Amino acid sequence: MSNSDRAIIAKLAKAAKSGLIPVSRAAQAMGGIFQRAAAMKLATLTRRGWLLRARRGLYFVLPIEAEPGRLLVAEDPWVLAREAFSPCYIGGWSAAEHWGLTEQLFRSTLVVTAAHIRERSTKLLGHEFRLFRVPRSRIAGSLVAVWRGAEQVLVSSVERTIVDCLRRPELCGGMRHLLQFMQEYRHGQGHQLPKLLAAGKEAASGAAWKRLGYLAEVLWPDESVFLEEARRHITTGNVRLEPAVRHHGKLVRRWRLWVNVPLEKSVNRS
Repeated sequence: MSNSDRAIIAKLAKAAKSGLIPVSRAAQAMGGIFQRAAAMKLATLTRRGWLLRARRGLYFVLPIEAEPGRLLVAEDPWVLAREAFSPCYIGGWSAAEHWGLTEQLFRSTLVVTAAHIRERSTKLLGHEFRLFRVPRSRIAGSLVAVWRGAEQVLVSSVERTIVDCLRRPELCGGMRHLLQFMQEYRHGQGHQLPKLLAAGKEAASGAAWKRLGYLAEVLWPDESVFLEEARRHITTGNVRLEPAVRHHGKLVRRWRLWVNVPLEKSVNRS
């Protein structure tokens, strides 16, 4: 390695976040050069084996002690997600794991993003990601910045996690997991049903309110004030409790909801 390349690598490593650096930040680190010139230099350093291309426009600065040919894994998938898919936040099953709503370990990190993505599932630097694209306006509201080492990453709050999953049950792997999340939330020390309603007003769709009202009625039948508030947000049209299941099942007219999966074996009313 030439002295000039060594100096550039040192600058890139200093500017990187958990080893990750986008072209825009690399351009600044290299003295404010044009991004096109920075991209060409990064490509050259990648061919020489000093960087790894994580995805278009994002590079991983290899540690000096890295062994040639050895598969490297980025230290933290949440920080990698922030750098690769911004604007975004960690949500769904990954947020549920973080907040203790489930003990199940999911293989992939779930990312809610407004970035342009071509695939719903991808693997970067040894980590698997499941991606759900939303409008940029939804990367806001009840999100929490949590520390991951020296970096902060946005994650959906407990209540926003539940609301997101009510809106799109696939974010948590389906209704069985969502039931578990809601049970754990109700029995947890930090649960506040008014906060869940507030998150619903912030981010819920009509379908989410129908699922929330029905599931709350099944799980928390004594919460009459909560149920009445949920009822006020019911919209026209009928939706399926579990969108991934094609058949309709039984229609619960008061919630305008097709109950198309059994809940009895999963529900613990204690």
